[in-house]
Amino acid sequence: MGLVWIAVAAGAVLLLVVLLVLRSRRNERVIDLSGPSDTTGAEPARIGRNEAAPDTSKAESPGEILELRGLDDAECGLADWLLQQANQSLGIDVSGDRTAITRLADAAVAASADLKASGRARIDLPYIAADASGPKHFQREVTRAEAEIGMIDHELLLVDELLAWRGRDSRTAALGAWLETEAEEEGDGDGSLDALSTQRMADAAEQAMAEIARSGSASVDLPGLVRQGKPPFHFRRSFDRAALDEMIGEA
Repeated sequence: MGLVWIAVAAGAVLLLVVLLVLRSRRNERVIDLSGPSDTTGAEPARIGRNEAAPDTSKAESPGEILELRGLDDAECGLADWLLQQANQSLGIDVSGDRTAITRLADAAVAASADLKASGRARIDLPYIAADASGPKHFQREVTRAEAEIGMIDHELLLVDELLAWRGRDSRTAALGAWLETEAEEEGDGDGSLDALSTQRMADAAEQAMAEIARSGSASVDLPGLVRQGKPPFHFRRSFDRAALDEMIGEA
């Protein structure tokens, strides 16, 4: 009989413990700030313990925002070109609107990836501004060719920088830099190539590398290159694989 009472007492104690645990859990508040769960198993991006997000509050353009984020000049130029296009399309200047220029900066990053992947991008920024007539939406199809002209104009990109943005290898970028240096000896004095000439020289560098790979020699023939504010000039160079290796080294 004594053993029965001991078992009953133990059971009562266990029940009491369970009730206390359940009561404490009812009083807990769990706030989940993680957002929607990721079924792919990928971990969310985190800022390192000693890292801080860049302060972009004083940036005056989408390009400056991206510069402060550490992006390349090409993306910065693309962002400022999109601002120019937005102002023209909307008929109002949104450069003083912090939210608008931040959205344009983000759109430039996304567009840059699409342009490099497929040669085209779509900008779709609804309700980016408003005036007396109502809300304004900025929507635009962009090709890689026109985007390159815009980013070169706004950031004065060099040929090798444009090639790097396109994702070309270091040897192609080095050839572009060499061609641009050689072009400095042509034409009427110093000065940067205009946007279209920079783009054409980048195309020529890519074509020359393909010719070298195919036949072992290449020729670059670019009539009508223009330095900003100077008359056009004709640029020609020919070289083989050995000369190319000597020109650009181990790039």
